[in-house]
Amino acid sequence: MFEESTIEILFFLLGGVLTALLAWFFVSLFRRMRSEDAQRELRSTPVVGEVAPTAPVLQVEDPFAASKTLKEALSQTEKSLFGRIRSLLTGHDSQEMKKNLEEIEEILYTSDLGPQTVVQLMAAVTEKLSKSEASNSDTVRAVLKQEFEKIFSEAQIPEPIFENTMAHLKLEAKPAVLMIVGVNGAGKTTSIGKISAHLARSGKKVLVAAGDTFRAAAGNQLKTWTDRAEVEIFSPEGVTDPSAVAFDAVSKAKAQGYDVVIIDTAGRLHTQTNLMEELKKMKRVVTKVIPEAPHEILIVLDANSGQNALAQAREYNKALNLTGVILTKMDGSAKGGVAVGLAHELKIPIRLIGVGEKIGDLRPFSAKEFIDSVL
Repeated sequence: MFEESTIEILFFLLGGVLTALLAWFFVSLFRRMRSEDAQRELRSTPVVGEVAPTAPVLQVEDPFAASKTLKEALSQTEKSLFGRIRSLLTGHDSQEMKKNLEEIEEILYTSDLGPQTVVQLMAAVTEKLSKSEASNSDTVRAVLKQEFEKIFSEAQIPEPIFENTMAHLKLEAKPAVLMIVGVNGAGKTTSIGKISAHLARSGKKVLVAAGDTFRAAAGNQLKTWTDRAEVEIFSPEGVTDPSAVAFDAVSKAKAQGYDVVIIDTAGRLHTQTNLMEELKKMKRVVTKVIPEAPHEILIVLDANSGQNALAQAREYNKALNLTGVILTKMDGSAKGGVAVGLAHELKIPIRLIGVGEKIGDLRPFSAKEFIDSVL
């Protein structure tokens, strides 16, 4: 009996000790958690004179920022044009000058400069190289640079004065009327969208006339861009006559105080005579509303089409008296030399160039920057 009582007492005492230990453990744990919370709160609370840390700001990409420099965008043209000349003349001496001249001429012809332009360039190169002690890339570069500068100056291409991309365009009239023409696939709709975005950003009230009534998808594509640019589109239902759309759009813009009207047109080949006549008609009806309009007739040309772009510009110019060129897809193209041919053979100013997908990649054409990038 005594032994059983003793064992019961021992178990009772042991249970009390275990209970006390568990209570001490949980109290200590609770106190530690409270202490850590207090320390975290203290660390997150700024002291007097201290700026509380803020959450990192999410950087939003600016669609108006250029994605690359012009030199980067024209790297393929530089490799195709002067890069090949530089490789040709490396290590060659004056005894090989005749052969060098023939190969330089071939490089120029295959760089989409245009035959008339190549003839002028080769005349200058031959004269300079015949007087030099050795034919070298520096001599050729200097000659070509001088001739390019002369060609662009004769085409009356102004250097950009302002950062504003649209400073190259004639926008003094209100409303200023821009008529955009060119073949399908050259980037006409995209260019209109980017121009609209730039104008809207500068505070202009813009109306875009959906004058391409031949393609059902054309209006939808243009609507996507005008929504993005936050400008109004004029696309009346049931109207299939492009000239009627142009006339009504300019009339509305004049009556309602718009700053700029941009008239889209159906893409067509320069060889399609009947469709070219439709463009002439659109131009005529616009003058019924504003006699001086359109103030700009701009052709959109794909730089990748090379000499075909030159042919397109030639025929469109005969029909419409173009005021300028928008040369697109210059980035990644080895055929950027067509810009020189356009300026030399047609004397049409290159107003804007496209060198990427972003809105900021449509930029004013700078002859100096172009020359420095390809030579």
